[in-house]
Amino acid sequence: MTEENTAKQIIEAALFAAGSTVTVETLMKISGLSKKEITRLVTELREDYAARGSGIEIADLAGRFVMQIKPEFAEKVKDVAPKELTSPQLKTLSIIAYHQPITKAEVVEMRGGNAYEHINELHERGLIDLKPHGRTKMMTTTKLFAEYFGIASNDSADVRNKMVEIYRAQGGQSDISSFGFRKRLAVTEMYESVMRMCGITNYKVVNPYQPSENDLKILEETDILIMAKGYADKLQDLNPPYGGTVLEMSSTTFSDLIEDIRMIEKELGEDFTRFGKLSKKEENLNDLKELLEIYRNKALMVKSKASPATEMSAKLLGELGIGLAVDGIVVSPDYGTSSGGKKVKKGEVTFPTHKNQSGNLIKRVCEKYDAVIGGLREIDKSEKAGKKEKKQEAENASEE
Repeated sequence: MTEENTAKQIIEAALFAAGSTVTVETLMKISGLSKKEITRLVTELREDYAARGSGIEIADLAGRFVMQIKPEFAEKVKDVAPKELTSPQLKTLSIIAYHQPITKAEVVEMRGGNAYEHINELHERGLIDLKPHGRTKMMTTTKLFAEYFGIASNDSADVRNKMVEIYRAQGGQSDISSFGFRKRLAVTEMYESVMRMCGITNYKVVNPYQPSENDLKILEETDILIMAKGYADKLQDLNPPYGGTVLEMSSTTFSDLIEDIRMIEKELGEDFTRFGKLSKKEENLNDLKELLEIYRNKALMVKSKASPATEMSAKLLGELGIGLAVDGIVVSPDYGTSSGGKKVKKGEVTFPTHKNQSGNLIKRVCEKYDAVIGGLREIDKSEKAGKKEKKQEAENASEE
């Protein structure tokens, strides 16, 4: 077999494998031939197919070549020919591939009710897998999907890049930013209640402090991680290190919770409504502000001065507006040793720090405030009773 025949066969194979138009430049790269040689060999192939009366032809479309069924036979073989994906189906598939694993409910939320039909078609064609996930289905792409789009690697970055390319080609220019960079959220168990305050339900719960293999997998697929303040540096010690955005939160006071909500709102920006509910967020912000005002009014009844044993104690007392003094009533958290190993003197008034991770954070803050205000008022009453008793004793002594 001559080199020329081999080159012609390579061009023929390339046109057959492509299933769509192929540029002269692509054929030059594949074969190593010049543009003039490519043009000549393609012309010969076209003549060969025409000479033997084949049902296949090679068409020249202004410098792009395609191997296709002759128009007169297209209608007769349409039932056995593979169907091309429609533009809406491609957009739905792009979103599934980009965000996988993703639930059917999430895709329908992004693409609308027609996505149900698209998903069924994509599943029937073997491009996606569906697995039960609660009341919905979790979706991922298949090996056939990679073959269909000519993606050599299953690496998530390669798949995402390909999907963005397809989405843009299918007319998704206007909303590519919202599709291409849709953020994936993960939160520690403690801050789930903050997510509920924002009306956010689309997130995963993870333990980044002592992660399991599943936690590490979740972190690898997370764009925004919400966790307790002071632990972000440790994420670099994980294998692999976490590379997304970290929102470090505090939950000692109502002001902390208000700041937590604002932090999430700011980070999500225009995407907030994709995850949360503005009405729910505003409702909870107003509730927190009202609760803070109620507790500050309660704290006005405290007469004793307080002395904070820790920074957390100082933060609580400052939020409530309780007066401070070096020789005041010592207020401390209920733990004996801080997370840094420092011994903490137990105060005359203590408040709970809730070492367990789960629970409603608003309720926790209320319990702290109630403990501080209640403890100090009890001391006020005790001191008042003591003063009254001394006064009575003095009056009795003067009468004698």
